Amino acid sequence: MSLRFDPVAAAERLTEAFHEVLAETPYGGASLSLWQGGRALLSMAGGEASPERPWQSDTPCLIWSASKGIAAAVTLHALQEKGIPLETPVAELWPEFAASGKERITLAELLSHRAGLSAIDQRGLAITDHQSVAMALAAQPPNWQADGSHGYGARTFGFLLDEIVRRLTGETLGERWERCFRTPLSLALWFGLPPGLIDTAAAVIAPKVPPAPGPFSKAFGDPSSLTRRALSEPGGTLTPSVMNTPAMRSASLPSLGAIATADALASLYAMLASDCGGFFHSVTLTAMRTSLAKGPDRVLIDKTSFSAGFMTNDFGVYGPSPSAFGHPGAGGSIAFADPEHGLGFAFIPSAMHPGALPGPRTRKLVSALYGTAEEE
Repeated sequence: MSLRFDPVAAAERLTEAFHEVLAETPYGGASLSLWQGGRALLSMAGGEASPERPWQSDTPCLIWSASKGIAAAVTLHALQEKGIPLETPVAELWPEFAASGKERITLAELLSHRAGLSAIDQRGLAITDHQSVAMALAAQPPNWQADGSHGYGARTFGFLLDEIVRRLTGETLGERWERCFRTPLSLALWFGLPPGLIDTAAAVIAPKVPPAPGPFSKAFGDPSSLTRRALSEPGGTLTPSVMNTPAMRSASLPSLGAIATADALASLYAMLASDCGGFFHSVTLTAMRTSLAKGPDRVLIDKTSFSAGFMTNDFGVYGPSPSAFGHPGAGGSIAFADPEHGLGFAFIPSAMHPGALPGPRTRKLVSALYGTAEEE
């Protein structure tokens, strides 16, 4: 539906909602940013980045799976540069991928979580060992027989995209992000913080309440389930205390390890909403916005929709604008583009809520952005 958008009123509503969110979580901090075109409409920060250290607008923070949207943009940019359509079998770029019945899986299927590689079969691999993880994924069969359904690759997705970028360009995904996007756009968003910035990141905080009972919690509690496997390997349990270490802050983890400011995320998504920077062709932008997978998610045990690497808005994750696309992150971070209104929005909290999908804080902020009733 078409929705009248008043940027001044939206900024006022968001300011009020942001302060409410901070007051409801009296520990940690957060940042929020709203851009339209090439300018910031709102940039806010509050709370603590770490004990007795205020969160400033330039404080970066781990964004967990919101990293995947950025990784997808880098991958699509590399495919665009080489003129490779999404209907291309992955094995044409990565011959080893053809093993175990995967020779026909296309880039479109892989990018939209339909390749059946949500969970890695080989246990005990380090999440920082890209080569071993990529080799294991190339060798294994799909987790399910291809039937058009999808299952979220919580950890495997980044390794798959990183390997595609390496095969196409000879660069890692992180290196290409740095060269093609971060440096020319002066974005405070990194796949691996530089040594001099390690201590500037906000410390993420584990949820202080258990997850609500339900199908997802039940599946995650079963060590043999696809849900648990997808969210646990490679690397085992990645607690906030682990992710706060210098080693993990400096690691390039395209699935879940990007560290960014809200301004960097919102400004990038504002660019993707209109491509005011000329980085992407119209065909690529359409691929970002067009759902390729929609319905029950085998891993998240909920209805989700995905384009070529982004979570799309078929189920209202980003409010009322049907063309919106982006990616949420575990614990409450979210970033998205709204092409209908030329917007880029980002919210990054340090205090996590339980679960992999947006929770009450995120819904409050998105409702405030558009001036719509908050959904339960």
